[in-house]
Amino acid sequence: MAASAPPRLLSPPLPSCWSATGADASGACWQLALECGGDGVWDWNIRDGKVFYGPRFNALLGYDDGGFGDDSEAFVNHVHPDDIGRLRQHLRAHFRDEGTPFCCDLRMRDPNYAYRWMQVRGQLIERNADGEPARILGTVRDISQWRQDEAVLKAQLAETVRLNQQLEGAQVQLVQSEKLAAIGQLAAGVAHELKTPIGFVSTNFGTLERNVGDMLGLIAAYHAAAASDDPAQALAAAEAQYVAADIDYLREDLPALFAESRDGLDRVQRIARDLKDFSRVGEQDWQFADLHRGLDSTINILRYEIKHKAEVIREYGELPEVWCVPSMINQVFLNLLANAAQAIETQGTITVVTAVEGDKVLIRIADTGSGIPPDILNRIFAPFFTTKAAGKGTGLGLSLAQDIIRQHHGRLFATSVPGQGSTFTIELPLTELQPPDTLKPADTGINT
Repeated sequence: MAASAPPRLLSPPLPSCWSATGADASGACWQLALECGGDGVWDWNIRDGKVFYGPRFNALLGYDDGGFGDDSEAFVNHVHPDDIGRLRQHLRAHFRDEGTPFCCDLRMRDPNYAYRWMQVRGQLIERNADGEPARILGTVRDISQWRQDEAVLKAQLAETVRLNQQLEGAQVQLVQSEKLAAIGQLAAGVAHELKTPIGFVSTNFGTLERNVGDMLGLIAAYHAAAASDDPAQALAAAEAQYVAADIDYLREDLPALFAESRDGLDRVQRIARDLKDFSRVGEQDWQFADLHRGLDSTINILRYEIKHKAEVIREYGELPEVWCVPSMINQVFLNLLANAAQAIETQGTITVVTAVEGDKVLIRIADTGSGIPPDILNRIFAPFFTTKAAGKGTGLGLSLAQDIIRQHHGRLFATSVPGQGSTFTIELPLTELQPPDTLKPADTGINT
């Protein structure tokens, strides 16, 4: 009968302190090194089921040296029933391939039947002649405190998520408040701009109604004269009515009335078109947009806000279309233009300059207003910061405007000279960039 093959070692030869036999030798060198680091050690001889549990292993679970036992069943009996399946699964995977690390977090009980979280690690170091697992060395570490800390961190994370959700909800409400403030101020100006053309169209309509009535009456008089038994007398009456109605004047006045009314209706239509262009109804997606069109529409709907204070000077360069959410960019224009008008106390100018510099589009909105002091300039983009009187602004306009431009991968910044005015500059990239997942059409007010 041929001699059986010797066991196959899976690790390098052990140090000389392993040359002896027995538990003392088993723990001499490696046990000292590991237990100094706080780990307990174990050495499982799979062939006979015996396990050497080091002193630190016993101490971690509240036992005197040797009190834990000396076999694998002692280990399994101390594992929480819900964790045994996971322990065996990890062991089987390691036995199939010792290159797969054996590491398992599980609960083990102490003599008082209180469970502690332990991290068990091991490495198969020997197989028998048939390739079956023969010996595995390992460590155990108490991770109860780590698990408690992890639970605290998870609870703190959950609380942070909850608070962030509350903050997002509050931000939505604040943005909505800013939107309502913007709509209120914008509506007042637009209503006034609509009132003027609608007013004279209404007046002209009344005049036209009277004139048409006179002309219809004259036509009826001539018709009656033609059918009269005394045509001469009836015709004289019609001629008198002609003079009384001043038909010659009406013939000159009617074209002017129609032209004036048409101009008024065109102004109403233009305001409606500008409002639509400003809001870009139905266009809340990223697309290439004409920034000049957005600027012009915004200036037009702010006409009432601006016209009594400033002349708007447009210095437009040649711009390509820019990749953006048009309605959001228009809201930034609204904020900056309205602020520029509000900064001018009596009469001044607002200059809008556009240009291409390198790979960026620049939009500068400059006013000849009172300017911003240096100690305030670096705070104007902070949420809730405002220089206006209480109730005149939420302090969110510039903050939200800057956030919109950042989400478009651009910059919004300001320069100012007190007593001379301020310039706000928008930089937007020319390249088509991937929009952030969080970017949604926002409502930016005009009160900062």
